[in-house]
Amino acid sequence: MQTIPFSEARAHLADALRGVEVAQEPLLISRRGQAAGVLMSWSQYRQLVGSSSGFSARLAEWRQQHLTEENESDPFAQVRQPDGGREFSW
Repeated sequence: MQTIPFSEARAHLADALRGVEVAQEPLLISRRGQAAGVLMSWSQYRQLVGSSSGFSARLAEWRQQHLTEENESDPFAQVRQPDGGREFSW
């Protein structure tokens, strides 16, 4: 991870932001030689903290990202057991 001093980050913020977006690598910002903060792209941040939406929204995002037209009906068809499953009763 690259480190730059706070004064340089402040003076060249646009370039620093462009750099983290392109490289997809966070940038450590130091103050007086000590780590003070991290600048990262929005996509990295979302991946790190996840989304604040509920389960159904996350499932919809997953479906949009991973499902293709060929396997839209059941994405797990290739890994499901072909038998009827096990007996169950309440």
